[in-house]
Amino acid sequence: MGDSIEAIAGHIATMETRQLHHLLKLLPSRSEIASAEMVMGILVHREIELRRRRGTGGDVLPFPGLRTPPIQH
Repeated sequence: MGDSIEAIAGHIATMETRQLHHLLKLLPSRSEIASAEMVMGILVHREIELRRRRGTGGDVLPFPGLRTPPIQH
């Protein structure tokens, strides 16, 4: 399952910011704990926040093999 989550996170990292916001609107605001919808929502929120913190709210180019680091709180 970890490989699947990493693959989804990698794909999310390649999406345009406007696509991420649109996807977030399509996901349910409340989902079951550990459901696919919840995981997807967390990954999308995380990518949007990561871009905001990096100041790259716009589109970014993917780099093959580069994993998105976790957000440090």
